[in-house]
Amino acid sequence: MYYLFSFRSRAESMAFFDSTKKSGIASRLVSTPREISIGCGLSVKIGDVDFNVAINLLEVCQAATFLGVFSDSTGSYNRVNYKL
Repeated sequence: MYYLFSFRSRAESMAFFDSTKKSGIASRLVSTPREISIGCGLSVKIGDVDFNVAINLLEVCQAATFLGVFSDSTGSYNRVNYKL
């Protein structure tokens, strides 16, 4: 399973991606799937192993344009509830 972190701003998507790389989180910058159809068109893809670390990093980054986290666990994308 993996998670997509979506943002309203391409610049913030790329900045969060850079932060994940610097923190040692395995991540990829990917096109946001049409099924989600929100945001700037770029999302950061993170595996379930690094999910909690990425959530903590998101809190540190204070991304103003963050829209949410989506998972593909059921073959369709669902918004994930989490606590910062």
